[in-house]
Amino acid sequence: MTNTMNALQGTLLAIDTSTSSMSLALVRGNELLGEINSKAERNHSIHLLPQIQQLLTSAGLSAKELDAFGVGVGPGSYTGVRIGVTAAKTFAWTHGMALLAVSSLETMALGAAEAYLTGGIADADGNEPILSALETVRNQGKTVWVVPMIEARRGQAFTGLYQASGQGWSCLESDSIRLMSAWTEQLLERALSSQEIKPDCIVFAGETKLHEETLQRFFAGWQGESAELPHEIRARHLAELARARWAEGRTEAPHGLVPNYTQLPEAEVKLMAQKS
Repeated sequence: MTNTMNALQGTLLAIDTSTSSMSLALVRGNELLGEINSKAERNHSIHLLPQIQQLLTSAGLSAKELDAFGVGVGPGSYTGVRIGVTAAKTFAWTHGMALLAVSSLETMALGAAEAYLTGGIADADGNEPILSALETVRNQGKTVWVVPMIEARRGQAFTGLYQASGQGWSCLESDSIRLMSAWTEQLLERALSSQEIKPDCIVFAGETKLHEETLQRFFAGWQGESAELPHEIRARHLAELARARWAEGRTEAPHGLVPNYTQLPEAEVKLMAQKS
């Protein structure tokens, strides 16, 4: 079958282990067959494979019946991202399935955009059988900027800038680790600039708690429609983004897939500091 037909009809397992939460989803076409969301900080390596098996068993499937594996490649927890990507590469190589890499921040941003635009209804119980987040964010009259945030300590966050509008879903600024005080100033300047279409709303989503003061300064300067939305990554949104990549033929070679860490692990930073 063509890539488009595979994405429309194939069975895909999606996982993200980039934060303290772990999320897995199993889909066939745009139908959600099952999803597991759990808090497993520092224990992803223990719980990931049993939960994959649980999800497959509940759907009456085996790993060899999967057509594709979508994985969150970060940024986020160095160890967490590595665990998820290693599992995905192993499954894809062993069973000869398509491997699809998705930004963990984009997954978070898409889920937050859907939750914001539906007033949280779409995210209420997680049991909606149809994947529809991309359709939701495309079929609305607003231009919404979503700034996903995963805590990175020392006033920093893993973050980027995504846009939902009538023209579709897009990335305006790629994922990186940024000092939030400087990043919010850049965002405010860009939002107020006449050089591009101004957003109707700006949503900061994800792990926002430690940046309250910085965000309040941004909201005071923006004064337009805005929101702060604590939001966890959901694998159902990763599955949607993976399906879109699959349809476009944007698959990865298992041995060539590299996670997006965006920074050195803390142990290596300390080692480099000692050597210097």
